[in-house]
Amino acid sequence: MEKTNKFNIFITLIILMILMTTNAKAKMLKPHLYKTQLKNGMTIIVREVPDGKAAAVQLWVKAGSIYEDDNERGITHLIEHMIFKGTKTRGPGEVAAAIEEKGGQINAYTSYEYTVYHATLPARYWQTGLDVLSDAVQNSVFDPKELEREKKVVLEEVRMRNDRPQIKLFQDLMAHAFKVHPYRLPVIGTVKSVSSFDRDDILKYMAKHYHPNNFTLVVVGNVNYRDVVRRAGELFNGMTADNVPLKKLPVEPPQKTFRLFHLQEDVNLPQLTMAMPAPAFKDPDAPVMDVIAGILGQDDSSRLYNQLRNKKGLVYQISASAFTPKYPGLLEIMATLDTNNIKAALRAALVELFKLKYVPVDSDELERVKYNVESDFVFNMEQVDGEAQVLGAFEAQSGEPDEDDYLAQIRAVSREDIIRVARKYFNGHSLTTGYLIPKGSKFELRRPDLEGIIKTAEKEARASIPTSLIPSYLGNMHRFKLDNGITLLVREDDQNPTVSIRAVFPGGSRAETVATNGAFAFISDLLPRGTAKLSSREMALKLADMAGEIKGFNGKNTFGLKGDFLARFFDKGLTLMRDVLITPAFDPKEAAKIKPERLAVLQQQEDSLTSLTFNEFNQALFQSHPYSLNMEGSKAAIEKFTAPELRKIYEEHALPRHLVLAVAGKVKAKEVYKEVKRLFGGWHNGAANDINEEFLLPRPPDGEKIVNITRDKEQVHIIIGFLGASLKSADRYALDILDTVLSGQSGRLFMQLRDKQSLAYSLSSFELLGLDTGSFGVYIGTSPDKKDEAVKAVWQELTKIRDVPISSEELEKARNILIGRYELGLQTHASQAMDMALDETYDLGQDYGNKYIHALSLITPEQVMAAARKYIQPDHYVLVTVGPRETITAIPGGPGTTKVSAP
Repeated sequence: MEKTNKFNIFITLIILMILMTTNAKAKMLKPHLYKTQLKNGMTIIVREVPDGKAAAVQLWVKAGSIYEDDNERGITHLIEHMIFKGTKTRGPGEVAAAIEEKGGQINAYTSYEYTVYHATLPARYWQTGLDVLSDAVQNSVFDPKELEREKKVVLEEVRMRNDRPQIKLFQDLMAHAFKVHPYRLPVIGTVKSVSSFDRDDILKYMAKHYHPNNFTLVVVGNVNYRDVVRRAGELFNGMTADNVPLKKLPVEPPQKTFRLFHLQEDVNLPQLTMAMPAPAFKDPDAPVMDVIAGILGQDDSSRLYNQLRNKKGLVYQISASAFTPKYPGLLEIMATLDTNNIKAALRAALVELFKLKYVPVDSDELERVKYNVESDFVFNMEQVDGEAQVLGAFEAQSGEPDEDDYLAQIRAVSREDIIRVARKYFNGHSLTTGYLIPKGSKFELRRPDLEGIIKTAEKEARASIPTSLIPSYLGNMHRFKLDNGITLLVREDDQNPTVSIRAVFPGGSRAETVATNGAFAFISDLLPRGTAKLSSREMALKLADMAGEIKGFNGKNTFGLKGDFLARFFDKGLTLMRDVLITPAFDPKEAAKIKPERLAVLQQQEDSLTSLTFNEFNQALFQSHPYSLNMEGSKAAIEKFTAPELRKIYEEHALPRHLVLAVAGKVKAKEVYKEVKRLFGGWHNGAANDINEEFLLPRPPDGEKIVNITRDKEQVHIIIGFLGASLKSADRYALDILDTVLSGQSGRLFMQLRDKQSLAYSLSSFELLGLDTGSFGVYIGTSPDKKDEAVKAVWQELTKIRDVPISSEELEKARNILIGRYELGLQTHASQAMDMALDETYDLGQDYGNKYIHALSLITPEQVMAAARKYIQPDHYVLVTVGPRETITAIPGGPGTTKVSAP
């Protein structure tokens, strides 16, 4: 006994010595939240989540694009790309593989002020995440050959951004709103700057910025604080602090007159953007500006949406957001609309903006918005990576990771604060606005026009002042069956004070025909727009009062309603969902508002070459099966829909006996059952129009089926695809493994086509598992001059996986990825409720999670190869290309007799 005690004391002393050498100071900010600074200046923030299944490991580096010199534009972003491309001990692809083989995810992003490297894994592997990120930032080799390949990838990203007019519009807004501050410059850099960088440039930049006193490590999950600090001290012990000051940035001078710009691009749907100055994050005005953004455009109950969309019909969508970074930022407003409404929408938006200077906000409205800001944080905290993101961002911007002070400031915002801040920032001469219109449009907004709009809006805002105001797998799951056939599933979980409800019916595009294509997408938009007793506006206000959300949804096989609420509002939220499901309004006026929005979605799909490519692929592959239909609908069908017709379709499919109602969150199952029985027990089944289950299943294409779509863009988008397995097919598990081996940052396609050959910026295999059939294939986005080589390389990889069994290491890694993805995907109450509902609807069983994981454990390399040979058919496939006319006429076909040796 004495010997054991002495040994324990000795170990305790050793641990204390390690902590003393690594820690300069440490404090517990609140229960389970700790902040420590190592002797070398590195900050560590740990949030312990007892009993959690996931962990997030994030390394925040104080190296953002605003600190770059003129000859370094884009180098921060390039380093972010290169950091995972090989270290002294891990080769290209092995950095990502080390995380993915544990079932985790790894990625990085570059912002104006920081670069963030982040990994999310099952909690038991958190040390792997920390070890890998530490290795990447300290020991990356920046191989010159890899660098040249990755520069090509980044240049492809630049081309991709050039194909997205919305990104151009945003970048132009920043360039006009900021004249001297580097926020005006794109994070990604330019073709010229990126092309010029070599290894020495990267090492010089790293020497300036990659020091431990510029590092903040954030770990959230089922971890022990002391273990994290001890391991971080060991891994980063070799780094020393550097007191090189950050680059001094120019101060943006006050704007003296409004600024106006416009773009003409190959788009169908115009956009309007506008901005006013906003405070920096640490400015006491910043929380007030966040509340103002909520008042103006946070959701469907906001002022801009209600006035410009609901009442005046000037826009399809409109939103407002506050960009309050380290230095003074912007309040931004974005809207999609028709060209002939740009002037009227601009005026109406300015009126709402200027009203905040003169008319006190209604107390109920102010409280509602503050509830919603708080709600955003609470829901974000459900996932470990979301909480790590919040902690890192607050530490980066304010020096304190705890969001409690910020939320306290939000709660303290008063009506007087709103008026004070609006008067300080919202003035006509401070406006920056721009618009994006189709090529060939003759519309023009001139400076005199804008000057008149500003003056009129200011006058109208002043005039609005009232006279009186002047000066299963998841566990804890319960299943119930109501007499009318409703299946109720409840999962009790007290970890977070939220609750999610999912009401799911069979339907979706699988229940549509060519004549009714898009009905369920239309219904999903229309359904929550009012009840027999409440208008759409009244619904929005009730939801905002409880910081809740009710929205419709639709898919290929289902449709329904989803609701998310703070737990204390569960009873009210469930009652409101009952009213929506049983007595929906189907108001013709609301339907008339939605119809142009649904048509606008189709136009946006046309503008998105990726969406266009997949829609064309589905049509070609699935032939007369409903999966060939666009889930968003067709122009011909949408234009004919009426509210009575949509109500009829809804009532034929939304029957109690078909309904699965799933509830997950801080609730008690018996109490939920009692309330559901009271609210839904009297809902009777009507006449059904059951889905026709006798579809004519599509046959594999006879030979090579080619679809070429011409678009005047810089990239070519390509899909090579085949018929796949159904959801209940025994082949789906092997096909899941096959898809995983090919996809991902450490997958075969990424490693070969992007990392080694720089043939594409975006590429992945994909798999659709339908109820009747499915699809499998490969998507590529590449430049025209690389298309032939890229397609040839894809066929080589597909042939290889048909002819040679995958290795046992690849199989185990793929299993871990799939299991990790499944586990990480069930962190939120919303995802849990939907998972339970769909498993029940598809008759998979509430223990499907365990069955799925068990089935994956039985798959062999030979089964994966058999699945590859069954579904990858070189003589029966669909090839879709979308791109410039001169580039899509000679895409190479199948692999012929190419021989591929074993890896």
